[in-house]
Amino acid sequence: MKIDGKKIQEELLVNLKLKIKNLKEQGIVPCIAIVTLGPEETWEAYVGQKIKLAKKLDITTKLVNLHLTNTNDVLAAISELNENPLIHGLIVQRPFPTYIDTERIIQSISKEKDIDGFRNDSLYEVPVWLAVKHLINQAAKLLNVLELPIWLSNQSILVIGKGETAGNPVIQGLLKLGIKTMVMDSQTSDRNNLFEKADIIIFATGKAIDVPYKNLKKNCILIGIGLHRENGKLVGDFNEFEAKSNGLYYTPSPGGVGPLNLYYLFENLIKASQKSS
Repeated sequence: MKIDGKKIQEELLVNLKLKIKNLKEQGIVPCIAIVTLGPEETWEAYVGQKIKLAKKLDITTKLVNLHLTNTNDVLAAISELNENPLIHGLIVQRPFPTYIDTERIIQSISKEKDIDGFRNDSLYEVPVWLAVKHLINQAAKLLNVLELPIWLSNQSILVIGKGETAGNPVIQGLLKLGIKTMVMDSQTSDRNNLFEKADIIIFATGKAIDVPYKNLKKNCILIGIGLHRENGKLVGDFNEFEAKSNGLYYTPSPGGVGPLNLYYLFENLIKASQKSS
């Protein structure tokens, strides 16, 4: 059964729009600053989705592109944005060029404006983790789960990929809930055993994964974060047709995690805007 992230996002945006309306009545116009690094083709698709949703929500965006730059130039731009009281949230769009000091950039963003949640002491949770958690909860509703915390603590969860922007935030989020996960990466050898044990599988690699669909548990939940291109088309890490054919619960890619990731980014922005009132 498909778990439609776009539909869930539309339902959630109703309440977010009310919060934005209330802020504007107080004279506060929510504003997100997006710093981009390098040529447009490396970030255009990611940023375009954010700007599109910002326009829909009547949120102001400030786009700062640093094309040929170095770490100190980025730090200077962030410092200026940190000091601007009209900007409530600030992100630096991934991926970073290899010559940029990622950790210095992340930690330089004001924790009050770190709506991506990547600082060590951020006031906000990472949106992709919040999106995955929401989709797990949605799957539990479809399975008619009554005691969600108990059910979740009894699930065997497999995370494929442990990158800093997707897999790792999910692993850390689950650990904070007291849930230890199985992790699969390029070095994992006994993959079939992990697949067969899993009740929930979270894909975060950005490349096609060979999944033994027929050997997965009944009602297994597949959540896809990663995207890659096949024949010019964006597709997820797992085969949606196989997931559907084998009666599994799954998120579409695109249209699963992505819309909720965006929603939670903007929810963090609204929280930051409310703190400024």
